Amino acid sequence: MGYGKNLKNLLDEKGMTVKELARKTGIAPTTLYSIIQRDAAIRFDTALRISNILDIPINSICKDNPYEDMETLPKLPSDKERLMINMEKKAYFSGRTLKIIKKFDYTELPMIDQLIADFFVLDNMTRKELFDFLNLLKKNHSDPEREKCLKNEKAL
Repeated sequence: MGYGKNLKNLLDEKGMTVKELARKTGIAPTTLYSIIQRDAAIRFDTALRISNILDIPINSICKDNPYEDMETLPKLPSDKERLMINMEKKAYFSGRTLKIIKKFDYTELPMIDQLIADFFVLDNMTRKELFDFLNLLKKNHSDPEREKCLKNEKAL
């Protein structure tokens, strides 16, 4: 029996559907169904999310554990912790970012949206390179009035 069948048996034992597991882990239901139907190997990061939700040892559904010591496995945040994180994101966004976005002309908003979406899909190393490049650009191409506006807390 492979890892996909093990996952199916564990779901049955826990009385959980694939859709419930997908919702709780953030893994696409099609991915989970594919793992089960093909009795396929499960990537470690996917298995980690599943094992945290099902409260099972990761090696019961995944053989590729990059950690030597099972005690070092990172835990996913609980539902309560995720709610707090989302509240903090919302507060940060409404506290500063939204005020900055409101400074843009309405016609520029699709560009801002595209910029955020493009940034989101980049890997971490490229994101760092982009920040380095932006800092270089700011040295030579900043608008003093806009800089003053950002520094002036009352203007935001």
